[in-house]
Amino acid sequence: MKQHLEVKLSQKMVMTPQLQQAIHLLMLNRMDLAQEMQDIVLENPLLELEEEGSGDLEDWSSENMNGVDDHNMGDDTRPVLETPENEDRVLDPLTNWEYSVDENLDEEAFHREERTLWESDSGDFSFEKVLSAPATLPDHLVWQLSFTELSHSERRLAQYLIGNIDEDGYLHIEESEIPAEFRGAGESLDKVVQTIQGFDPPGVGARSLQECLLIQAKLLGQEHTLVGRILKDHFGDFLEMKAKVLAKNLKAPMDEVLEAIAFIRSLEPKPGRPYYKESPTIVIPDLRFYEDDEGVYRVSMNEQGLPKLRIQPSYRAMLKSAPKKDDLRDYLEEKYRAAQWFLKSVDQRRKTILRVGESILKHQEGFFRLGPQGLKPLVLRTIAEELGLHESTISRVTNQKYAETPYGVVELKYFFSGGIPASGGGEHSAVSVREKIRQMVRVESGDHPLTDQEIMEKLEKQGVVIARRTVAKYRSELNIPSVSQRRRNLWDQANREIPS
Repeated sequence: MKQHLEVKLSQKMVMTPQLQQAIHLLMLNRMDLAQEMQDIVLENPLLELEEEGSGDLEDWSSENMNGVDDHNMGDDTRPVLETPENEDRVLDPLTNWEYSVDENLDEEAFHREERTLWESDSGDFSFEKVLSAPATLPDHLVWQLSFTELSHSERRLAQYLIGNIDEDGYLHIEESEIPAEFRGAGESLDKVVQTIQGFDPPGVGARSLQECLLIQAKLLGQEHTLVGRILKDHFGDFLEMKAKVLAKNLKAPMDEVLEAIAFIRSLEPKPGRPYYKESPTIVIPDLRFYEDDEGVYRVSMNEQGLPKLRIQPSYRAMLKSAPKKDDLRDYLEEKYRAAQWFLKSVDQRRKTILRVGESILKHQEGFFRLGPQGLKPLVLRTIAEELGLHESTISRVTNQKYAETPYGVVELKYFFSGGIPASGGGEHSAVSVREKIRQMVRVESGDHPLTDQEIMEKLEKQGVVIARRTVAKYRSELNIPSVSQRRRNLWDQANREIPS
């Protein structure tokens, strides 16, 4: 072995902070962008909020850098996102860039938010910046776990099981799926599961709907009553609401059977529901699709509510008059470049989103005329190739960006979906097929709801080639209960409401 020096020539892609910023701004939704623009004004003294009637953003174009020594400004002053000679052309600075860049940006944003939360202006801890977060279901269960008398190994197993409880409060895991490090308490698995099932909310930790309702019935002292007998031995008849069959098999009066059924229906089929109520979010569309007076659909950017920024004229004059070799000039040049790049990146974001919106309008005009049933299959690659952009750029543009349409406010991702073969050739959008299924169920008879097979046959008559299992999958995604659950309105309207 020996030490030696070796020179290697290799190519390496380097992300400049300016391009990282451009990508970061493209990923932001409208509200986050407004906040970012407010923050940059505090960080860069050359930027200011533009007052009404104070002019437009032409102040920051590269053509207005007269009097600034280009040699001292360096190569960073060259416009990269767009050039004054070709302003209508939107270049793609994100083409062929690795996704690892996003991870760096996310990490930087995390540390910035972390410092903002835990540090005041003086660097001390500030209770005023700590927001109370609502307790989650796992938090609530782990808290109760601390009061049990389980052994250390059983507690570790319990914590693992709690981590596998879904939002509805159900435990979906087989014993064989539990990692070996937790199987040391294998003989205590039933004990640990029963302990969790004794926690609040009632029914949590169940492995099935039947077990969930049985747990609640037991806690209410109904385990050995008619209610318990129905849940234990005749659950299938209960799901199909066969009251006469239940009365005959249980040899019980009809009124008592109906009373027991009503009691079971009053139980909570999703015990974890109270802990996963989504907080209302404010959505401000970036795009607006509308029909003009001539019946032509158009798209425009929604500029309302976004702050307008400009470079302060006083600093521009100070930069022009500063000596060429001076610390003040160096500082002003650095801030000038940063301000110019930020404003160009904001403008580039606006142009890119608008171009994507125009392309969506071109491919999905049927939606704006007919509604969801008029959607066509569309993938990111189609838009990317049409606009000369990278697919990752289209993904960033459509993520958390919304549009106002004649059929409500929708996320841009809504316009992209796979295709379902059509009997006459071509394809139907998966979104439009889901809409057809939703409409069929909404108008079905309450006494004779449509089975998945019947829905499949109706779709085939409309030219949609689809398998029954795909119908079942789409029905589940639409939160539409099975035919047996819909037959007699098993759950209350809130539980089974079909999204419109």
